[in-house]
Amino acid sequence: MNKPKVVILSPLPVEAVKAMLGAEIDAEEVELEAYTGDSVEGLAQTVRGAQVIIGDFTFRLPMDASVAEAAKGCLLVQQPSIGYQHIDLEAFRERGIPVANVGAANVIGVAEHTIMLILCLLKKALYFHQKTAQGVWSQSEIFTLGTSELHGKVLGIVGMGHIGQEVAARAQPFGCRIIYYDPVALAPQREVELGLERVDLEELLALSDIVTLHVPLNPQTRHLINEERISKMKPGAYLINTARGEVVDEAALAKALEEGHLAGAGIDVFAEEPVNPDNPLLKSDKVMLSPHIAGGTNESRVRMVQVTAENVLRVLRGEKPLYVVNGVE
Repeated sequence: MNKPKVVILSPLPVEAVKAMLGAEIDAEEVELEAYTGDSVEGLAQTVRGAQVIIGDFTFRLPMDASVAEAAKGCLLVQQPSIGYQHIDLEAFRERGIPVANVGAANVIGVAEHTIMLILCLLKKALYFHQKTAQGVWSQSEIFTLGTSELHGKVLGIVGMGHIGQEVAARAQPFGCRIIYYDPVALAPQREVELGLERVDLEELLALSDIVTLHVPLNPQTRHLINEERISKMKPGAYLINTARGEVVDEAALAKALEEGHLAGAGIDVFAEEPVNPDNPLLKSDKVMLSPHIAGGTNESRVRMVQVTAENVLRVLRGEKPLYVVNGVE
């Protein structure tokens, strides 16, 4: 009997994957193969005959229809991250191959990072840190620059999935009004628990002092926040993006910051990653930046490894995987 083949696309050593699978499955009874090439053709060749594919959390190569066709008969594509925009979900669905992510493994990290960006922008924390570190006592500048409280502000959350709800739960004690837009409403009881009010997107943009984005990337959300919608945002508002870079038209955002329509932005994700040094957002002193690390806490990485390993083990035991995102039962 042939050994089940597990193909590893993430930059993970084979020995690390063996350790991840633990003692439940004898590593000698599984064929582990890592693909480190740089072509879709080579990827397609490697996944032939695989029972499980552990996806690439760097999104380096597209897993398109040619890869799905080559992977026919695969039991699971396990993406070891929340995001999966590089995978053609429909192509894998048509071939009966479930694609799964890691569920809610990183939601706490992203929610906390979001609140951190909001507070740092309102308090102008980065500016005052830099001044103080330079030995400049800039205390009097609060009268000209001004800092703000989250208390009493209107926080608009776009996307009320797991992360959006965790952001709302953390914002609620600050005493702000929380409104949200999502095509699907939460249950009324959950809205009451989180102190939420559902509005349409245009109303949210017009009312919010801070707009924070928590939507997946798909054709409907690409450039969801574009020049027209930014123009409808409240003057002096802040925009936070810890979702996906392509959800925001970066050039339009940079223009709105430069012209003073928006007071600032907190950005963890970019349309091109690693970020292009010529990206105009890097040149603005109104933006607080981080390199797509919101969900990468020590704790969330442990949870992502645990979920990935559990799903791989489940399918190798003949059980159904969890957190399937392409509708394959």
